[in-house]
Amino acid sequence: MAEELDSTTVPVDFVKEGGDWLAIFNPRVPRQMDVQLAARYVHDGVVCSVKFSLDGTLLAVGMEGAVVLYNLALGEKFTFTLESNSGKPNHARAICISPDGHFLVAGSEDRLIRVWSITNRMLVHALEGHSGEVYALAFTPDNNTLLSASGDCTIRVWDATQFAETPDASSIILDETMEANCRVLRPVSSGVKLSSKLALTSIAVDSTGKFVAGGSLDGMIRIWKVDGTENGSTEPVETLSGHGDAVYSVQFVEGGLVSASVDRALKHWNISEVGVGRTECRKTLQGHKDCILATSALQVGRDQRVVSSSRDGTVRMWDLKTGMVQFVIQGHKNTVTTVDLCKDGRLLASGSGDCEVRLCKRELT
Repeated sequence: MAEELDSTTVPVDFVKEGGDWLAIFNPRVPRQMDVQLAARYVHDGVVCSVKFSLDGTLLAVGMEGAVVLYNLALGEKFTFTLESNSGKPNHARAICISPDGHFLVAGSEDRLIRVWSITNRMLVHALEGHSGEVYALAFTPDNNTLLSASGDCTIRVWDATQFAETPDASSIILDETMEANCRVLRPVSSGVKLSSKLALTSIAVDSTGKFVAGGSLDGMIRIWKVDGTENGSTEPVETLSGHGDAVYSVQFVEGGLVSASVDRALKHWNISEVGVGRTECRKTLQGHKDCILATSALQVGRDQRVVSSSRDGTVRMWDLKTGMVQFVIQGHKNTVTTVDLCKDGRLLASGSGDCEVRLCKRELT
């Protein structure tokens, strides 16, 4: 059942207004947290992606022609440029920061994956191989592997241990060896022709680094084994079906996985035993009035939370155990294209077609 939260109908004590934004808390659940707008960052174009560093001190923002890196602790801002040789717009559709905080990575419409040193802010790698736009990136927790998902219907597995700066930080390291050794994961067996419906929009790596999940335009979620050994599979070990349209986001949580779709629903899957055919959908979470474009998951103690962003212009936080929405944030003037939570859950970043990134603080009450 959809959770309808309307500022005109819920009790006034459950609505927090802040000028050009408001938060609506669910009166059906105990109010255990508060939300406050902490910062707004205005950019020159649509925001495609946001991502915190593991320690929460850095926030990366991807947009047309650039990735902007904010040092939240020092109040500094750095811009990393995406060159476009074709003269066409080149958006940073996907970004991530390595777990050790040393590298900033962006995947873009020109099919390249760019790797910058955060320390000296120099481009040190430009990885080629994908034949379509790069839509998603993720590191394994041990920092050793980078995965990229693309509109070419493949996931590429890169050896991140080879990421390094040149001695004088003045040139890009040649990447032929990395490209030659890159493993390619396919959504179907090698004998089956790839189609546009199999384009991969999202990826997530589990906490062990052994499995990667990918969402695609055909509404399926596929899971591959990528444990860095010869036993790693190039074809999925499991495929999950249940969404009625394209899947735009996947997130591993303890004992399961969360997916979000153009069908306006989030699904919470039990995947405690991958590859044995026992995967099932635990809950379907509904409430968004338009397609869901991004999610971010949070595990603090026993609590499991997921935030979602949508074309309906809102950000919602959900309790996975109950399936109930905790609060809704309104304020962006356009589609909320991307969202991310820092690891401890105290900061929430959202980016939008209104060219803004909003940073909210979440506090327990």
